[in-house]
This record gives sequence, structure tokens and C-alpha cells, in this order.
Amino acid sequence: MKPWDTLSHEILLDRMPWLRIAVEHVRLPSGHEIEDFHRIEMPEWAQVFAVVEDGRVAMIEHYKHGPRTVSLELPAGYLDAGEAPDTAARRELYEETGLEADDLQYLGRFFIDGNRGCGGSHIFVARHARQVSEPHLEASEDITQRRLALDDVRAACLDGRIKNIATVAAIGLAMAVLENKA
Repeated sequence: MKPWDTLSHEILLDRMPWLRIAVEHVRLPSGHEIEDFHRIEMPEWAQVFAVVEDGRVAMIEHYKHGPRTVSLELPAGYLDAGEAPDTAARRELYEETGLEADDLQYLGRFFIDGNRGCGGSHIFVARHARQVSEPHLEASEDITQRRLALDDVRAACLDGRIKNIATVAAIGLAMAVLENKA
């Protein structure tokens, strides 16, 4: 497969570091052109599937205003400018849960919307996470801590209690990696 050629690029809205929307005129390798291909640029983030020392998974529950619902998710957050994904993962795990883990495995970078972009998620598994402090939440964060057994995490994905597709995907990947190591 060959990439498409970008013939023009116009920014329609720029609210970075949070959001940038652009329209592009592109040419496919076949010669077909699309004059109004829209792209959405958003910051990248890290998600951490952290297994604490008792075998449960550290999760957080908080209100997400975009979908206007309370959401059960993994500890996660945006990468700061110039920050390495593993540094962001450790920072977010510590800030949102007060946990640290020496064993942090990178599972990869994944996109959410192949047609529009929408940032990238860096997924990590943290084994043997241990409580070292209370969470250090930002003023905009109102988070409830949850610790779920692996079977309960799997059930929450399958029965729809976890609605964030990035969280569901990260959990599925992390559980597959953990099961292969067993």
C-alpha cells in the first residue's frame, strides 16, 4: 500500500493542545482525488493496566463531560509536550491512584479513528503496582478509586459497564499479554 498524496492542507479550527481540525485535498495512488478529507488532531495519551500486589486491577471512575456519563476506566492522561509515553504513564498512574510499579511493559501506540486521526493511545501493563501515596488529583478531577479482580474487569467489558472503547481495547490487549505470560 502506498500513502496518499496531500495536495493541500487548510486548518479550519486550531485549539491546540486540545484540538485541531483540518481539511485536505488528497490524491490516492489510483489517481482518485478527495477534495474535502477532514482530519482531527488531538494530543496523545497513555493508559495503564495496573495489577496491584493482591492481583486486582486499579481502575478509576469519573464523570466524562463529552459523553455526559460516569465512566469506569484505566488510569490515563495526556502526554505533556516532549514527554515520553512511559514517563506519562508512570505520572498518570501515580497522580490518579497513588500507585507505582517497577515493572512497566509497553504494548504499543494505537489510533482510535483511522479515518480522522484523533490522537494516539500508548498502552502499558504495570505488574506488582504498590500503593505509595494518596492520589494527587488536579482541580478538574473528581475520581473514585476502584480495584477489580481480573474476572470482574473482563465481565465489565463484556456486559457494557465499561463504555470507553479505548479502555476496552487496552484491557483486552493487556489481558491477552498477561494470559500469555502465565
